Amino acid sequence: MNFEFKYPLLSRKWKWVAYALFPFPIIFLLSFIFIPYSFEFPQEAVADLMYLCWAIGFGMLNFIKESKEDEMIEQLRLKAFAMGVFYLIWGLAAIAIIQLFTQGSIFTDFMSAYLAVWLLNTYIFFNFHYLKWKNS
Repeated sequence: MNFEFKYPLLSRKWKWVAYALFPFPIIFLLSFIFIPYSFEFPQEAVADLMYLCWAIGFGMLNFIKESKEDEMIEQLRLKAFAMGVFYLIWGLAAIAIIQLFTQGSIFTDFMSAYLAVWLLNTYIFFNFHYLKWKNS
């Protein structure tokens, strides 16, 4: 039984948008230093803004077509996703264990869904490019 799942991929033109999202939170936060605003930016939102922009950036990079999109690339994408989920589980467990030993609790101030999505997309991105390098 051959099941083929065709998922939509972004064209290579979107790569510059993805790369533009990485420095965006830093530029945005620096603008608060140089331009006086009448409102305070919540401290908890700083990390979430960075994680969100980086998660979207890596997510877009994960879904940009390769110059030669074939069955091998599709298999590498699937392997990279599986490895990314595996590393995410162990990464979150490591953060919780380190937090337990340093703070006495597994609950952290900086842990959020944006952090988890950023970690997952980062792991997938680097695993995919590692697998491409290894198979070339």
